[in-house]
Amino acid sequence: MSDKPQVARPRKARGPDRPSYFDAGDADRVMAVLLALTSEVASLRERLDTHERVAAQDALPSPARVEAYRPEPAVEDDREAWRDAYIRRLFRVITEDVEALRQGSKAK
Repeated sequence: MSDKPQVARPRKARGPDRPSYFDAGDADRVMAVLLALTSEVASLRERLDTHERVAAQDALPSPARVEAYRPEPAVEDDREAWRDAYIRRLFRVITEDVEALRQGSKAK
């Protein structure tokens, strides 16, 4: 067991600082779920990438080797490029709608 004291963490965001993206509350809840899932998928993808890179170096990678792995700057750049493209794909519909609204307001 760890000697660190356990800190209670809130289970969900509350109060006026909770992020709000849309006028409709249901849409905000769906967006919150989408963002949580997006974060999990990105984390899993990085973890899988780490496993693949460690396995390429070591025929029998151990959990300790995976945890100790520190990506080189080129690997970080590859991961960041993947995350950027991933986020653009996920939010393409929203960004296209926002851009169309901006173009419409400029045309008037």
